[in-house]
Amino acid sequence: MIEAKNIDFYYGDFHALKGINMKMEANSITAFIGPSGCGKSTFLRLFNRMNDLIDGTRLTGECLIENENIYDKTVQVDELRKRVGMVFQKPNPFPKSIFENVAYGLRVNDMASKKDLDQRVEESLKAAALWDEVKDKLKKSAFELSGGQQQRLCIARALAVSPSILLMDEPASALDPISTSKIEELIHNLKKDYTIVIVTHNMQQAARVSDKTGFFMLGELVEFSETKKMFLNPQKQETQNYITGRFG
Repeated sequence: MIEAKNIDFYYGDFHALKGINMKMEANSITAFIGPSGCGKSTFLRLFNRMNDLIDGTRLTGECLIENENIYDKTVQVDELRKRVGMVFQKPNPFPKSIFENVAYGLRVNDMASKKDLDQRVEESLKAAALWDEVKDKLKKSAFELSGGQQQRLCIARALAVSPSILLMDEPASALDPISTSKIEELIHNLKKDYTIVIVTHNMQQAARVSDKTGFFMLGELVEFSETKKMFLNPQKQETQNYITGRFG
C-alpha cells in the first residue's frame, strides 16, 4: 500500500502541493487528473524521490510505502527506485540494442547471472506485451522500433528489476490511438502483479484504466474516489466543471 500523509511540497518559495492525504491500495490502478501545473506529476514523483534531483525543493509530511517512510534518512534511494519503477511521457530508450535496454538494470544492479539474463529479458518483454514483435531482432537498435513499441520497451526495462510499484507520467500522451490502446490494455493486465499510479491529461483514459482517480487543482487534491463514482457523480463542483470541459 502507498500512503501520503499531510504532504506539503515546495519548489523554493512556491507551494506546489498543499496538505495532500491519500491511500492507494496494492494491485490497483490509481489515476491523477487535473489541468496543467496542478501538481499531479510533482505528487507522482514523490514516490520514487525524483524530485530530489531538483535544487531548492522541500517536503513536509510522510510518504509511506508498506508503512515505511521513504524520506527517512535510512532509506537508500537506489534501492527504493528498484522497488518503484517509472515510465515517462516520451519513450526514452537507451542507445543500445533492444536486449541491452531491458538487461541494463539487471546488469548494473548485478541482479541476474549471465545464464538467467536471457530468461529475465524474455519475461520482461512478454510482460510488456512486446516479445512477439521483437523476439527475432533483439540485437537491433531500440531506435528502430516505433514510438509505441519504444514505450513498451521502456515499460519492460522498468519491470526487469522486479518493482512492486510502477509510476507512469502520461505514458501514452505522445502516441497514436492504436499504440495508446495497447498501452492501456497492458496497464490493465499488469495490475495483478503491480500497483500502478498513472498521471494522465486524458480523462477518458483515466475512466477506462483506473480503479480510483484523484483530481488535482492548484496544488490541492480536490477529490479522490472510485473512478466510476467520480465520473458519474462527482462530489465537488470543481470536479464537475473539469470533467465536463468547462475549464482546463
